[in-house]
Amino acid sequence: MKSIFTVLTLGALVTGVGLAGQSPTIKPVATVGQLHDAMINPSSDAIFEVGRAAPTNDAEWTDVRNAAVILAEASNLLMLQGRAVDNGLWMEMSREMLDAAVVALKATESQDLEQLMEAGGLIVTVCEACHEPYRDGGRKMGPPPDAAPLPSSAAGR
Repeated sequence: MKSIFTVLTLGALVTGVGLAGQSPTIKPVATVGQLHDAMINPSSDAIFEVGRAAPTNDAEWTDVRNAAVILAEASNLLMLQGRAVDNGLWMEMSREMLDAAVVALKATESQDLEQLMEAGGLIVTVCEACHEPYRDGGRKMGPPPDAAPLPSSAAGR
């Protein structure tokens, strides 16, 4: 009986080791631009919108919390092999966005509006820092230098 137990135990260990050595294949499907359009923009906008209209009930806080979760997980998706642009600045900035999204998530969980506004500021800073080298070719965020000035009637909007 003892030898059967020993054989079963060893078999379970060997099987477990074999399964542990296998890892699932992760295959990025969306492009960085698609992640930006589908996840990063809408979720960061939801967090930024709090500056204009603070959540007033649990459902609204849940919506902002969900946006923070999406932003955090989108940050992880940016770091996947096959999608990450480089292992230096790209990874650093993706991690900074993740960290800022986690601050936003914690703020929503405690319904701390001040902390959520600070997290929004961190997110803006990270977005601008990443857009300059990767999206905008070294140009600071804002309208392109060759953009036509706004008509005077639109300038006050």
